[in-house]
Amino acid sequence: MRQPTAYAFLTEEEQELVARRARVRRPAAVIGLGVDLAAAGDGAAFRARHDLGDDPYLLYVGRLDPGKGSDELFGHFRAFAERHHGGRHGQLRLVVVGEPVAPLPAHPRVVTTGFVAESVKLDAVAGCTALVMPSYYESFSLVLAEAWAQSKPALVNDHCAVLRGQARRSGGAIPYRGFAEFEAAVELLLDHPDLQGDLGWRGRRYVETRYPWEAVLDRTEALLDLAVRYHRRAVPPVALAPVVPAGGTPGQR
Repeated sequence: MRQPTAYAFLTEEEQELVARRARVRRPAAVIGLGVDLAAAGDGAAFRARHDLGDDPYLLYVGRLDPGKGSDELFGHFRAFAERHHGGRHGQLRLVVVGEPVAPLPAHPRVVTTGFVAESVKLDAVAGCTALVMPSYYESFSLVLAEAWAQSKPALVNDHCAVLRGQARRSGGAIPYRGFAEFEAAVELLLDHPDLQGDLGWRGRRYVETRYPWEAVLDRTEALLDLAVRYHRRAVPPVALAPVVPAGGTPGQR
């Protein structure tokens, strides 16, 4: 960790982690990742393809892997569905889009698509009520930024520092810890469509400000220029010995 001339980070939380663990002082910048702000999906097409009708659905995009929190999310959703069966929130579904490393058990309110094309993923985001990011370990979460680009609200695992920080800075997501907070957050979103719109608008504004490709590339180039200047000051060029030609007169180096 002491070898680089400079550091480029995806989030402030990454920068804080390196500062806390490595304890090195180097030029650094939070670069982020570029997001395609023009990308948009067809939510109606996705709903029709998977026979979702008008049911609200939460969306998880990512590997079906306990390390990504997919098992915990499934457990939270199953408990929610049992507690609200027959009630006003009984029509809620969970849609899971991603590679099934560890497939989830079958459930009548859960739709799993497996790995899909990028266009289908955008359609799934466009049709969802909210994105859910249950992971405990994230460095940025591009899918979260992509959901915000489509003005979608999100629920994020508050145990993950990066997700918690992104939610706090953007105002576009509700962090939760455990089932009770997950249930309360879902109820809040379902009962208040205006809140869904407000969170989605805040998320969109956040990615428009921080993650357009032009801004990310400008920050990258500025850090590269700084790293070059820092390296040249810190490592003086080695002086070359004069070249003495056969005639005995020193020539130019």
